[in-house]
Amino acid sequence: MVGLSRLAGGSNTLTATDHRRLRAALGEILATLMGAAQWSTLAWNDIKFRYRRTTLGPLWITLGLGATVFSVGVLYGGLFGNELSHYLPYFATGLIAWTFIGSTLSDGCSTFLGAAGIIRAVPVAPVVHVCRMLTRQLIMLAHNLALMVVLWLLFQWPLGWSFMLFVPGLVLNVLAVFGAVLTLSIVAARFRDIQLIVSTVLQLVFLLTPIMWEAKSLRGIAVTYVVDLNPIYHLIEVVRRPLLGETPMIFSWLVSTMTAAVCLAVGSAFYARYRHRIAFWV
Repeated sequence: MVGLSRLAGGSNTLTATDHRRLRAALGEILATLMGAAQWSTLAWNDIKFRYRRTTLGPLWITLGLGATVFSVGVLYGGLFGNELSHYLPYFATGLIAWTFIGSTLSDGCSTFLGAAGIIRAVPVAPVVHVCRMLTRQLIMLAHNLALMVVLWLLFQWPLGWSFMLFVPGLVLNVLAVFGAVLTLSIVAARFRDIQLIVSTVLQLVFLLTPIMWEAKSLRGIAVTYVVDLNPIYHLIEVVRRPLLGETPMIFSWLVSTMTAAVCLAVGSAFYARYRHRIAFWV
């Protein structure tokens, strides 16, 4: 816990040992990222194992999300008085982005706990399991994006050059959740209540984030606290707006970039400090 207090601000200086740990951890992370064949194969095997002996396989993910979009979307579109040609794509893109972020953070808490047997038996960098989990979520995201093709064929909203901004927006999301999971997976390995806390907080964040409803429906100070200061909203916006053929606001890009940078910095610090203790905690 002494290390936790130091990371939280108990000490403003880094010792030579801290610098060595950080350099070693960053080198380990980069080496793991370069060995993509290892964790990408593990991730794909996880998907195949989960949907073995099924006819549609991972497409069941898309069908489940599609059922939610059309059933809830039609209901809330009517309640809010929105045209379905506008509301369904808006709701679908927001829900797809949220599903990726929320599922990654929730699943990330059990990353090391779920791989406890491998961590104790095989001398491999723990970050491999984080990359494995994140790749698994990206595969499911790719399946969910097929729903956007169906919606575009139905409503055919205009798509311009701004559609390409989806790529940097997704990169910022991946970097942010990667850094966040590095922290959460380590803390959850030490304190098992963290996974339940994160699940509860994610439910609250989902309700407070403009996914089923639009930010323009708010007025006054609520805009500041629920929208402007909500990093999840901005991470969703840099993915959602390009998919809708629109350009995200500069402020959303700035907040998303800062969120990714902070998550990576904190995650790297935690990984550098505690990666050698993970095998004893799981």
